[in-house]
Amino acid sequence: MWNSTRKGKGRLFLLFLTNLALLPAWVLAQEEDKTKEQILAVFHPYEQRVPQVTGITPGMTIDKTNFQVAQEVLPPEILKYLQAGDFTITVQETTDLPPREEYLKATLEHYARVELGDGELKNYMAGLPFPLIDPQDPQVGLKVAWNYRYRDRGETMQNWPTSSLITSSGSVERSTKFYNVSQYGMHRPRPEANLPAWEKEGIFYKSYTRMLAPSDVEGSQALGNFYDKDTLTHAQWVYDPKTRRIRKVVYNLYQASDGMDYLIEDWGGFNGYIHVYEWKYLGEKIVLAPGLIKTAEPKLGGRGNWYPADPWELRKAVVLEAIPKESHPVYGRRVLYVDLQTCWIPYSLAFNREGEHFRTFFMMHRNPEFSPENQGIRIPILAAQSSIDYHTERAALFATHKVIYNQPLEEKMFETGALMRQGK
Repeated sequence: MWNSTRKGKGRLFLLFLTNLALLPAWVLAQEEDKTKEQILAVFHPYEQRVPQVTGITPGMTIDKTNFQVAQEVLPPEILKYLQAGDFTITVQETTDLPPREEYLKATLEHYARVELGDGELKNYMAGLPFPLIDPQDPQVGLKVAWNYRYRDRGETMQNWPTSSLITSSGSVERSTKFYNVSQYGMHRPRPEANLPAWEKEGIFYKSYTRMLAPSDVEGSQALGNFYDKDTLTHAQWVYDPKTRRIRKVVYNLYQASDGMDYLIEDWGGFNGYIHVYEWKYLGEKIVLAPGLIKTAEPKLGGRGNWYPADPWELRKAVVLEAIPKESHPVYGRRVLYVDLQTCWIPYSLAFNREGEHFRTFFMMHRNPEFSPENQGIRIPILAAQSSIDYHTERAALFATHKVIYNQPLEEKMFETGALMRQGK
């Protein structure tokens, strides 16, 4: 009796295991569909409903007389200057700009294998590394920082900008014009489109710059190799037209950019190494931010013409705090506002080592639908960056007058020999 009972129970257990083996395939399919829906929701946060805040409606103007309506959607460091009358805000409808299908497809295909590594991501191929963010994850801040780094930047980008130093009265102290071009060799949405030679060297992208004006810098060139591994120092070569020589220089992120009142690290809201900061997730919130511009040239206004004057809009953003692991020559901490849908930064704040806010970086982006050269591109196109230093009462304005994405470029233009070939 004992043996027969035992055999019966054994058969039941085997039947249970068989059913258990079949069940996960069905459950897994459901979980995969659910996860896909969650990821799609991250890229389409305005599909069902745009952000709404009491007292703020499209078409209205916010200034020092009614600044209170923006208290919940502006950082207090920015609200302070709105209240003081330094600038005003007009409001437009929230812009829905989901990523291109290639980037979305790459995210869905590769995200599940991505892990945090030492100065780089393990198993990262393309797309957004961590599309699903858990606020309870102890490494959530670091993951958002990596998402910002690997936002969709396109495969190539050319732009023709000016950079100007502007006083509080609006007068220009110095202005430069240049041509800049970048090409990405790794992590393109279609991995087969990566550049094998750059991939082998671990070069994420290369950048080339040629100064066009004024005469004292005209003809100067710079070439940079930006490595995928965050702990590797970027390489840079410069060409001096006076001596017609090329030399390799130390790439210093803490150096002032062309004599302006901001660092190379400040470019785009943050352009530094991830590993030198401790990253803290401060939450997701609705913010009022410079909107996606629907005109060819950005407008600036307010004190010194420092502030974005094109309409702002309500958007969902993730707030990050970055604290240097070691002593920083300028900053004690940064606060970045990272757009949830696009992972680009509309504005960021910098604090000195005493904890005082003294710099704000505003990024103004064009809506690609209003850029004739970039039809079909689903990337916010940087129109201008205003870097305001409240201590010196000056702002550095970077403005792009023409930007072209994803046009084929020759790899040889990013070789050091090209500096001599293109030199004057």
